Amino acid sequence: MTNETCPRCDCTTLKYQENYGYWEFLDCGHVWALDADDPDYDESNMCPVCLGSGKSSLIEECPICEGSGNL
Repeated sequence: MTNETCPRCDCTTLKYQENYGYWEFLDCGHVWALDADDPDYDESNMCPVCLGSGKSSLIEECPICEGSGNL
């Protein structure tokens, strides 16, 4: 990332903390990370009964997720 300015102190000196997956402004310590890099997004909220289809059979709605396919 280049030409980024801190919203707190207007500094432009930043460093990517590779081990933790976030960017840090070195003058004030303000940090942020990209949501796409968040390991929690690897966790699925897909319904385990219908496996995301929303159907428990060919015509019946899944009783667990109520047809949404998600929990």
